[in-house]
Amino acid sequence: MEKEIIKLKNQFFAACPTGLEELLASEIKELEYVKESLRVVKGGVHFEAFPQVALELVLCSRIASRIYRKTFQFDVLVEKDFYYRASEIKWKSLFDLDQTFKIGVVQGLSPNGEKRSAFQNTMFLAQNLKDGIVDRFRKDCKGERPSVDKDQPDVSILLRVEPHDDPDSKKELVTILIDLTGSPLSQRGYRDVNFTAPLKENLAAALVMFTGYTGNETFIDNMCGSGTLVIESMLIKGNIPPSYLALESIEAGDDHYWDFLKQAWFTKDKYLLENWDLLCKKYKKLAEDGFKSLETNTHRTIASDIAQSAVSTTNSNLKASRLKDFVILGKEDATKMKTNSEPGVILINPPYGERIGSEDDLEALYYEYGENLKNSFKGFRAYVFTGNLPLLKKISLRTSQKIILYNGNIDSRLAKYELYSISKTTKN
Repeated sequence: MEKEIIKLKNQFFAACPTGLEELLASEIKELEYVKESLRVVKGGVHFEAFPQVALELVLCSRIASRIYRKTFQFDVLVEKDFYYRASEIKWKSLFDLDQTFKIGVVQGLSPNGEKRSAFQNTMFLAQNLKDGIVDRFRKDCKGERPSVDKDQPDVSILLRVEPHDDPDSKKELVTILIDLTGSPLSQRGYRDVNFTAPLKENLAAALVMFTGYTGNETFIDNMCGSGTLVIESMLIKGNIPPSYLALESIEAGDDHYWDFLKQAWFTKDKYLLENWDLLCKKYKKLAEDGFKSLETNTHRTIASDIAQSAVSTTNSNLKASRLKDFVILGKEDATKMKTNSEPGVILINPPYGERIGSEDDLEALYYEYGENLKNSFKGFRAYVFTGNLPLLKKISLRTSQKIILYNGNIDSRLAKYELYSISKTTKN
């Protein structure tokens, strides 16, 4: 078959939870990259950049889940084409014989959204690609081949398949991507204790960002759970990069913290290694300056929960994040809490029945919480993030905004309530 493999250069894809794509695009634009090169799609942003820009995004993004490097593209017609194309690629340019790999498959719609992939068995597609990779290594390495490791591979390959727009074309476009991160970027490293139904850190950061909070006002989370919203608000308050704990691990000798640190395209590029060292120094300095700024910031951050287990978990995570000294933490009933703090932001992720709480108890909780907001927090702007939309109606305050988001696969809303000094309340 004719050779039509396209080698991609300086092309990347940053993945994020659905609904956060524009926030992620803004982060990429802040890295002084050409706006016209960005393409926002559901679940992430395509962008073209020098590799050091993608690596800086690993260090600074509060929103990205993973960063992928695009490597090759080609068309396929039948399943065996995956094998034939893979066997033509010089995989040694991406990883070494002694490194392990695994393959994931994603099937997308055509660019116009009108066609679905005709391939049914993604496991068979991955098997064909794997066989092509292995046989190419055998050809180039005197019969030797790398091993597959589905749990902790050195290289995670993503096989993306999507049809072309042409209604008469049966060919589909394959893109081969390499995961730069391995573990999701949302795993910051401060969660010491597992807690029921925690928010992912990047979604929590996005919720804080949607409130407009920058650190120059009071921040309250009085249903703090595991403390994720509070910790992400503190990182934003101090402009502390979300990678600060990861950088400490790398400095301590963990050179496998992110997958790209052991990938050949990175380790064999002297210029890129030098740039990476400079980036690490830059973001370590940002973290140091951020913690110093928190010491002089007089605006209060308050966290509380009615459950002692939640307070203990938040306390543990605050210690792990080294933010405990900057947060007022206590055990308190959110439906009865009062405050003498200057007005600011209240942001909560209350239980909503999917995994925590019974429906009857939750209806009373939402109603009573809304009444307390109305009576005790005049001048604040309050935000409630929930995956149970009917429960929002139990809060007898008019929403001034609702943002559609997803908590995993749960259709959720971030509802905003303006708590005026003279209460303006009507039922939804």
